[in-house]
This record gives sequence, C-alpha cells and structure tokens, in this order.
Amino acid sequence: MKRIFVAIDLSDEAGTLADAYVQNLRNDFRELRVGWEKKEKFHLTLKFLGEIEEKEIAALIKAVESVAAVIPAFRLQIARCGHFGKRILWLGVFDESGNLSKFHQLLERECGEIGLPRETKRFNPHLTIARLREPHKSSGLIKTHLERDFPPVEFTVSEIVVYQSLPASAGSQYSKIKSITLTNRPG
Repeated sequence: MKRIFVAIDLSDEAGTLADAYVQNLRNDFRELRVGWEKKEKFHLTLKFLGEIEEKEIAALIKAVESVAAVIPAFRLQIARCGHFGKRILWLGVFDESGNLSKFHQLLERECGEIGLPRETKRFNPHLTIARLREPHKSSGLIKTHLERDFPPVEFTVSEIVVYQSLPASAGSQYSKIKSITLTNRPG
C-alpha cells in the first residue's frame, strides 16, 4: 500500500513568490505553532487517493494519461488569500480556460470507472500554505492573511504528476512516481 495523490507542480516563479509570502507571515507570527508549507512541497492537488495498492497505482497512471491526452496545456493564476475554518490557510487558484476543472472532472470519471473512490466534496483548487496547530490562538494570523495582498502570478501547466507521500519525522516527503505531459493540441 502506498499513499498517493495527483497534483500540479508550481512554476519556479510562482513557488518563489508563494514562499516569500509564507516567510513574511511566518516572521510576523513566530509565537504561534503553525505547520508552514515548504517551497519544495508546494503543489495543487487534483486528487488525493490515500493508501492504495500497487496495481491500483498502475491503473491510476493510465487514467491520468488518458485524460492528459485530451486536455491541452493551460495557464493558471495564483492570487487571493483564503482559509478553511481555523485550520488551513491557502492561496486561491484561478483557471480562465476551464481546463483545470475539466481535467478534474474527467479524472474523477476515469477513477470511478476503474474502481477508485470518487471525490464527494466540491473541487476547490487551492495552494495550502499553512496548517494552524493552535486554531484558538490564530485569529490574528487569519485576519492578517486575509488582509494582505498576494501578487497574482500566472504559470503554464504542461504536466500532471502522480506522487507518493512518504511519512518522515520532519513531515511527509513527496516522491514523484510519474510525470505525465498534457497534449499540445490547442483547446
């Protein structure tokens, strides 16, 4: 059994800007216990599968390849600050082309057809930047995050990655199982 998810990596520019934003927040709220996301782990999750069998990973890769063959490369924008309750801080993802949502929908359908669980929650693309360990003390951090401007940054998505999440003492490590290139056909 391996812990698996499907994701989009950020461009170097987007990752650098997001990391600078995180470091500024981190410096302003050093007294709080927060799990700040590291630059090397930034990604946009398309589908989290959790623990699955090796044979299911091969079927998942085929499903991702099938969808990647019909979705052209597209541009995304990271902008806007938000949060989920008092636990997660995130940066918003905008997709003018609609290809991110289309990829997600087709992947969910493909996964359902091969017997992998389908997501029941609405797809809400975002970049997680922090997990709040002391939510009862974090209202100032949340307020500051929501009031700050994150400079919008665009990047091209040309590949989708199947990752394995490996537990480690300093937090999970991500290992690429397979990178799958999107079709070059115009959308």
